[in-house]
Amino acid sequence: MTLVEKTSYTVASNNAPPENTPAWQENKAYAADDRVLFLNKIYICAKPNSGKNAPNMTADEWVEAGSPNPTRFQDEYVNTQTKSDTRLEIVIDVPEASVNSFGLFNADGAKILIYDKNDALIFERALATRNDSASWWQYFFGASFTYRNDVWHLGDVDYGGRAKIVIEPNEKGANLGHLVVGRKIFLGDTLYEPSVSMIDYSKEFTDDWGFTRLRKGATAKYCAVKVIVPSPQVDFVEKTLARTAGELNLFIADEREDGFECLAVFGYFKDKEVVISNAQTSELSINLKGVI
Repeated sequence: MTLVEKTSYTVASNNAPPENTPAWQENKAYAADDRVLFLNKIYICAKPNSGKNAPNMTADEWVEAGSPNPTRFQDEYVNTQTKSDTRLEIVIDVPEASVNSFGLFNADGAKILIYDKNDALIFERALATRNDSASWWQYFFGASFTYRNDVWHLGDVDYGGRAKIVIEPNEKGANLGHLVVGRKIFLGDTLYEPSVSMIDYSKEFTDDWGFTRLRKGATAKYCAVKVIVPSPQVDFVEKTLARTAGELNLFIADEREDGFECLAVFGYFKDKEVVISNAQTSELSINLKGVI
C-alpha cells in the first residue's frame, strides 16, 4: 500500500477548450437537467424553477457539478472531466524536491505522456492494451482490448519545478477527470482479498401519477484493505496517517503498473486500526472512501 500525499501546484498553461455552458440568468425559466455557469461553477437544474434564486442558494433546485471545462481536472470531483477533441497539454509548476509521483483519474485517450522540466520523457502509457489471444481465431482475426481510465507513475526521483502532462486523443477525445501530483510514502504490503464496493448517487423521482424518472448520479468507491507493516515502522505509519487525516490523497493498494484500477483510490481513509502482532510484523486495517 502506497500513499501519495498530494502536493499543490499551479497551472502554467492549458490548451483545453473554454467552457460553453450559458451563464445563469435571474428570472429565467429553467427545466430539469438544464446546465448553467454561475460563479465559475457548473450547476445542473434538479427541478424546474423560475430563476428567482441563485443556484448556490437553493440546493433543492440546483446541484453543483464541478468547474468549467479547462479547470475541471482540478476540482474535487473525479467523475467530471476536462475534455478536448485534440491533443490535451497541461503544464504545471510544482515546488522543488516535493513531487515524484503522478495519478491521472477518469482519463480517456490513446496514450498518456509526462515530461519533466527539461522536456525529458519520464512516463508513457497506452490506455488500450491488446489482450493475449485465447484461441487461433482471436490470433488471426484480432484479440480484444482492455481500456484503462486510471493510471499512475510512482517515481524514484524528484521532478520539482515544472512538468507537462500530455494526453493523445482516441475516438472519445483527450479527457482528464482529476490530476494528482505528490510524494509517495510506502505504508506496507497489501494482503490478499481486499474488498471494493460502490455507492450510486442516482436519484429516483416519482410524481403524483406514479410515473418514475431516474436521474443519473455520480458514483463513489469504497475499499477495505489489510496491510502488513513491519512493527518497527508502526509509529511512522501512524503519524503519517494522522497527518493526512481528513485530506484528499491517493491510495494505491496494487502498485504494479498494470495493477487493479479498482485498488487505486483518490479520497480519504474513514477509519483504520493497527494490530501489533509481534516484534516483526503488524497488521493495518484501513477503510478508504473515494470522491465522486
